[in-house]
Amino acid sequence: MKIALAKINQTAGNIEKNLLNISKYISDAEKAKCDLIVFPEFAICGGYCGDLLLNEDFIEENIKAADKIIKESKIPVICGTVTKDGKGGLLNSVSLFYGEVSGLAGAKDNLNDSAFNDMKYFKNYNIVNIVKLANKNILFVSIDNITAIKETIKTIFKETTVKPDIVFVIGCSPYYYGKIEEFKQCFKELAVENKADFSYLNMLGGNDGYVFDGLAIYADKNGNFKLTDQSFEERLIIADTDGENVKTEQNDRNKELYDALVIGLKDYMVKNKFKKCALGVSGGIDSALVAAIAVDAIGAENVLGVLMPSKYTSKESIDCALELCKNLNIQSKTVPINDVYNTYINQLTPLFEGKPKDLTEENLQARIRSNILMALSNKFGYFILCTCNKSEDAVGYSTLYGDATGGYSVIGDLLKKDVYALSKYRNTISNVIPEFIITRPPTAELRDNQKDSDSLPEYDILDDILIKILEEKKTYSQIIKSGVKKEVLDKVWKLLSTSEYKRRQSPLGTRVSKTAFSRDITLPMSNGYKWK
Repeated sequence: MKIALAKINQTAGNIEKNLLNISKYISDAEKAKCDLIVFPEFAICGGYCGDLLLNEDFIEENIKAADKIIKESKIPVICGTVTKDGKGGLLNSVSLFYGEVSGLAGAKDNLNDSAFNDMKYFKNYNIVNIVKLANKNILFVSIDNITAIKETIKTIFKETTVKPDIVFVIGCSPYYYGKIEEFKQCFKELAVENKADFSYLNMLGGNDGYVFDGLAIYADKNGNFKLTDQSFEERLIIADTDGENVKTEQNDRNKELYDALVIGLKDYMVKNKFKKCALGVSGGIDSALVAAIAVDAIGAENVLGVLMPSKYTSKESIDCALELCKNLNIQSKTVPINDVYNTYINQLTPLFEGKPKDLTEENLQARIRSNILMALSNKFGYFILCTCNKSEDAVGYSTLYGDATGGYSVIGDLLKKDVYALSKYRNTISNVIPEFIITRPPTAELRDNQKDSDSLPEYDILDDILIKILEEKKTYSQIIKSGVKKEVLDKVWKLLSTSEYKRRQSPLGTRVSKTAFSRDITLPMSNGYKWK
């Protein structure tokens, strides 16, 4: 049996465009003489559409689009759809289209298994349909996370009288690092345990900061892979149930993360019709990595690097920023901020009388730079990229309405250690980030001889603590017993718990972990809890 799996990158809400994409892949599968083509969850409406699913006209347009597939298909088509249950409810459905025949092949029953609020929009289906195709008993289900997949499959195989020969799981499941390897192992184990072939197909592409990895798997009942495609690339791939086994290698974590960040930014810009972007390039590692990602996402000709030196900016920083722009072949502009800064200080000096210099003067510089970038955005249409990372956001080491400003936070879900790791990885593709940027001590250069470590623990210590708090959910005593000093942990917790108001106002960014701020991790902004 030749099965086509369509790794498609759809746009949320753009039903007309999505339908054209579906039709193209159906045609390609027919030409390849496939017996069946499978599309992911939400293939017609595209990604997660939020409260568009409460719009009756939008639902009707989805249903009309499904009717067009019925008329066009010459081979069986399995597609994630949105349908009505006949009782006023909405189903997250798996539909079968074949000539003049169509029907519900399944629907998502576990409505609490993803990063999205399925329970707000959909009703349970609670029916298992076994479809007979090419003399095979086939089960189609829509599920998102591994726990739900295992539980659902266990229940179905226990209760159904007709045992499936093949199980297809379709999803629109957000990527997080480590997910691809987890899913490959999960489906291999399910195939062996249930003595049936198992296939998985996920949506591909970026949608409002979420990335869908487009993972495609086919494992036979012996646990042999007939297909694994773990690239972030849109294409039609074919699994032959009688074909040769394929070898599957463990993903390179840095490549996987980097590819996810590239497609996250690219799709956000393309799907929102932004053609060019700008960012401040400081000679630091964060802006260097963001610039490289931007070039790989939308092309060097569409990226502008803006140098905004002050009297505290070192010659080394300027030289590195210019070298980076040259290496990436992007246009650069230099806009010194000293004159603007001095004007601010002259105007504010009477108001600040008797007060020593402090963070106020430092933050002014960051906000001046933000105003320059936003002026370029308004005048020339540049989409402004924020260059803050997760370690900084966690402890509030950014300036509200300053460097925390932008239309999109490209590396906002990357800890500082990953910023370094991905910068080194990017240089293995082509050596674009100057070595000095990677090896120099991090500095904001907002005062003389400033280092990030003046205000924060060293980043390796800070990241270790953040991992223990955010990802591992360690208790206070467990973290102390691991060797973290009490005064350091207390400081990090205080900064973390009092910086939520900044994070809530930070721009949208690409989610690459299970602990992205404002999505997976939220703290009260009025927070009186003292962890001890």
